[in-house]
Amino acid sequence: MLEVDEVEVPSELSVPRWNVAPQATVLAVTRPRHEPGLRRLSPFRWGLVPWWAKDPSIGARAFNAKAETVRNKPMFRGAIDKHRCVIPADAFYEWAPARRGELAGRKQPWCFRAPASGLLLLAGLWENWRPRDDQSAPALYTCTILTTEANEVVGQVHDRMPVLIAEGDLDEWLSPDPLGERALERLLSPAPPGALEAFRVSTQVNDAREEGPELIEPIATEPDGDGSEDETRGKKTPGETQLF
Repeated sequence: MLEVDEVEVPSELSVPRWNVAPQATVLAVTRPRHEPGLRRLSPFRWGLVPWWAKDPSIGARAFNAKAETVRNKPMFRGAIDKHRCVIPADAFYEWAPARRGELAGRKQPWCFRAPASGLLLLAGLWENWRPRDDQSAPALYTCTILTTEANEVVGQVHDRMPVLIAEGDLDEWLSPDPLGERALERLLSPAPPGALEAFRVSTQVNDAREEGPELIEPIATEPDGDGSEDETRGKKTPGETQLF
C-alpha cells in the first residue's frame, strides 16, 4: 500500500508502539522538492515548529492543524503549499467527553482503525527548523496532523478526526507543489463511514507512559459511575488525537 524509495528508521522506532502522544517521534512519508518522484520515510517530532520560530517550544501546541483554517494560520500556511506528508498509523485514539464529576484523566478512550486492520495514512504537514544564531546546527524536523469534521463513526465520540489520505491520492497530496482550493477541499474532507471501525479501550491509554498490545484490546462494558472499568478483556493525558 505505501511504497517508499528511501527509509530512515531509528532503532527506537523499529519496534511496535501502542501509545504515541504529541512531542514523540513519529515516521512520516515526504517527497523532497529536489527529488519529486521519490518517497522518503523518515523521523519527525510530532508538534510542528515553523522555520521562523524563535525556539522549538512552540511545537508543543501545534500537534494538530484544522483543515478548514490551515491556509489562514501563519504557522501552517507555508507548509500546506510545499511541505505535505502522511503519517502512517495502524489506528488512532479519541476520547469521549468526561461525565459529570469525572476526572479528565479518566475520560473514556476509543480506538479507530480500518475494518481490515489496514494502514491508515494521516494527512500531515512538516517543517525543518534551525536556531537563528546557528544556521549550521542540525535541522529539527517536525510535523503536525491535519484534522477535519468527524464522520459518522468518529462523531459518536469526538467532533474532530484526522484527515485520512486514500492510497490513490498519495501522489497528489505528497507533491511538493501548491494545490488548488478545490483539490484541498476534496483531499481534506472527512473519511467515508466505512473507512473506520470503533471500539472502547482501557483508560490505561490515558497515561503516555503505558505501552503494550493490551492497550488496544476492546473492553466490553461501559465505565461505572466512579470512572473505573469492569473489563472483560485486558484492561497521556487525554487531548487530541493519539496514535498507535
